Amino acid sequence: MMAWFLFFASSAIEMILSMWLFDIFLDHKWNSVRRYVLGVSLYIAMCGNALLVESFSTNIALKLLILLNIFVVFLKVFYKSSVITAIFVASINTTFMALSATIMIGVLQFTYDDKYMWRSVLGISGAYTIMAAIIRLLKWKMPEIKQLLKRPTNQLLKFIWLPFAGVIAGLYYGSFFTQALMGPFETFVSAVLLIGNVAALFALQELMIKDEKIRLSEVQIESKQNQLQAFRDMQSLYERQGRKLHDYKKQLGTVQELLKSGDVSAAAEYVEQLTKSISVEIAEVNVGHPVVNAVLNQQYRIAKEKNIGMTFAVSDLKSIRISDEDIVVLLGNLLENAIHECEKVIATGRTASIQVKFVEKDGNIIIMVKNPVAQRVDIIDNKVQGNNSVGHGIGLINVEHVASKYDGSFAISCNDQEFSAVVMI
Repeated sequence: MMAWFLFFASSAIEMILSMWLFDIFLDHKWNSVRRYVLGVSLYIAMCGNALLVESFSTNIALKLLILLNIFVVFLKVFYKSSVITAIFVASINTTFMALSATIMIGVLQFTYDDKYMWRSVLGISGAYTIMAAIIRLLKWKMPEIKQLLKRPTNQLLKFIWLPFAGVIAGLYYGSFFTQALMGPFETFVSAVLLIGNVAALFALQELMIKDEKIRLSEVQIESKQNQLQAFRDMQSLYERQGRKLHDYKKQLGTVQELLKSGDVSAAAEYVEQLTKSISVEIAEVNVGHPVVNAVLNQQYRIAKEKNIGMTFAVSDLKSIRISDEDIVVLLGNLLENAIHECEKVIATGRTASIQVKFVEKDGNIIIMVKNPVAQRVDIIDNKVQGNNSVGHGIGLINVEHVASKYDGSFAISCNDQEFSAVVMI
């Protein structure tokens, strides 16, 4: 009777520890209420596997292999996971379970030679304590691994060999040692393998973080190059505006001469062409700074073409202490993101308008951009959560970087109606 109790109790603890570890690496598909169904499903599968294998074979390797496949299927069905990631996480979990048990078997075999039931209780308690401590350590030291594993599969494939080699070795030695009398050497090897697997996971996280930083840096460089090219194009347009306005008096003189000569139709046609040309070329905003003018007018025209309104509250900015490149990064990213969200709003049948504030007051530069939202987004630690748009996320990172460069601050907020971004330098 006691043996059956230990069997079902240990299976329940294994299920709880497994789901605890899975939650470190992956997001589950179901809400908290349905998670009870997940737990029961996994518990039944684990108990069924143990009973089935023990009924036909004493080969622990077979039990571990079937258990590994159960974890893979479970992760693929109930968690947001690719096949590669599911295999990786399932392998990690199976390895920790096998090596924790192997260590305790070795310790108890040369410590307690009798009292089988008491040894079993100690073995189960010790193994699960080791595994719980490891999971707690991973949860504490690997907060970024879940977000990193959401990246495309090829990001994981670059580094999966590192812990995966330890996984294979751990499964082999764990199943081999539990079938023979384990001594101090075998127990020591199991402990080294367990520590090696944990260390490999930390190495994996560091490598993926470095890889992600490189990727972000490449995107940032490309984004800045695109923004600077846009600035050059707008600066060229701004220079053409100046030339057109310089010639405006001559153009009016031409109209006057046509009217004096009585050629009213020619004068009307010329005025119509001139009006169209001016409406395309003339700047809508002038704050005394050519770069700010170029960016604001460029984004204004883009918004206007998309039927998005844009209102400005600006001051004289001719002497602001921000470099031209950083102005392009700040305004370009904030306004591009706002226009992108307004497009979603318009797609729902609503109107959309962006509010832009760019003022210098009491020695501080304040930039604020507000736009309506199609759907409220969650913001944690000044970061938009669940954002699938890479460009949008990189844009806000660039803005925050520029703000910190000038010892300024950057804050974002969102409610059901609007998204707000504020930079103060």
